[in-house]
Amino acid sequence: MARHAADVMVQITARVPRGNQGFWEIIRDLHRKKKRWTVLDVDGHSNVALGTVNDFVQRLLKGGYIVRDGAFGKSAAFRLVKDQPDAPYLRRDGTAARELGLCQDQMWRAMKMLARFDARDLALYASTEDVPVKQLTAKSYIARLYRAGYLIMVTEGKPGHRPGTGTLATYRLLPAMNTGPLAPQIQQTDWVWDPNKRLVMGPEAVASQKGGRS
Repeated sequence: MARHAADVMVQITARVPRGNQGFWEIIRDLHRKKKRWTVLDVDGHSNVALGTVNDFVQRLLKGGYIVRDGAFGKSAAFRLVKDQPDAPYLRRDGTAARELGLCQDQMWRAMKMLARFDARDLALYASTEDVPVKQLTAKSYIARLYRAGYLIMVTEGKPGHRPGTGTLATYRLLPAMNTGPLAPQIQQTDWVWDPNKRLVMGPEAVASQKGGRS
C-alpha cells in the first residue's frame, strides 16, 4: 500500500557554525581563502545576531589573534595572525581565560567517572591543586548540560529550613551523551558547543534557529 503524502516525514539537517568554535572555524576558512575578512563575512556563514559575532571578533583583536588590515567599504577588515585548531578562551579584554576551559575539562572527566553526582561532588572530584573548581561553577556547568540534554536528574534537590541544610539535586551523564574526550563548552551566548560532535547542543540552538537573525 502506498503511503499517504502526509505520513511521509523528511528531516533535513544542515550544520550551521555557531558558538566561538564555529566562528573561529569560519575565520580560519576565510583566512585560507582570501586572507582579509570582515565581521559581516563571518556573520554571513552563520545565523546568529551580528553583535554576538562582533563580540567574539573584538576579543580576538584585543587578544592579538587578529589585526585590523584596512577596510572593505565601511566595514573594517581583519586578518588572522595567530592560528590554532581550537577557539581561544578569552575575556572581553582579550586576556586568556584558560582556567575556565580547564575547569570544564576536569568536570567533564569527573562526570564520566561518577555514577551520580551533585554540584558538591562534582566540584570535589574535579578539583586539582592547580585548578580548583568552585561548587558554584560546578552547579552552573551541570545546569547548562542538563538543559542541553547531556544529564538526567536522579533526585531533586530540597531546600532546607536554614542556609546549608537542604539537599542538592543529583544527576548522572546519559550514556548516549558521552560524546567523546573533549568537554562540551559553555559559550558566552549560553550555548553548549560539543567539540566532539562539532555541533551546538540544547534548546538554545533550536530556539535561535526558529527565531532567525536579529
